[in-house]
Parts: sequence; C-alpha cells; structure tokens
Amino acid sequence: MDEFIIQPALHSAVGGITLLTALVTTVLTWVAFRKNTMTKTTYAALIALQVVLMLQAAIGIKLLDQGMGVIQKYVHYLGGLGSVGLLMLFFWLPRRSEASQARNAAWLTTASLVFIAMTFFIGQVFVKSQLNG
Repeated sequence: MDEFIIQPALHSAVGGITLLTALVTTVLTWVAFRKNTMTKTTYAALIALQVVLMLQAAIGIKLLDQGMGVIQKYVHYLGGLGSVGLLMLFFWLPRRSEASQARNAAWLTTASLVFIAMTFFIGQVFVKSQLNG
C-alpha cells in the first residue's frame, strides 16, 4: 500500500462528489420532513453519504501518510468527524415517530452539509494557495 501514490486531485474530486451527495441528501431529508415520513430513497441517500464520507476520509488519510496536507489536518479532522458524527447521531436517536425521525434527519443532514461545505471550501482555498506559490 505504501507504493501506491494518490494525487491530491483525487481527494478534491471525491470532495466535490461528497459535497454534491450531501446536498442531494439534505434536499431529500427536507422533502421527507415536509411529508412527515422517511422513504427508502431517503435512507439510501443517508447511507450513500456516509459511504462517500468514509471514502473521502480514507483518501485523506493516505494523503497525510504521503506527507501532504499536514497544515490543514485539524480543519479536515473537525469537518470530517463533525459531518460523520452528525449522521451517526441520526441513527442513535430514539425513534418516536416518523415525523420526528424525518425532522431529525433534515436538521442533522443540514448541519452535516455545513461541516462538509466548510471543509471542502477551506481545502480548495488551501490547494489554490499551494499551486500559486
């Protein structure tokens, strides 16, 4: 695994996919909140977002292992752990009703989206500053 080199552009691309997945998931959870019920599509989107976040984290860990991005690692740790933690919290909360579950999903995915967007845009600013000098 040490001989396998990952380019930072891959991390940026998967970050964009992660941001898009988070946005779609947030929209789906708000639709579920308005309808007071969670659908299989909403659950699938929540699962897909968590999988994409895990993939993004694995790529980021490999880049850190290669010595890249050490300066901004705390922003990524906070952003990554915050976004995943909020999504995990949804599944830990008690299920009182479909309406409360949909409300929790909407608010927690929105908060997770904020963490993901923050991490993505701070990372993009860092990459651009590295390329410019």
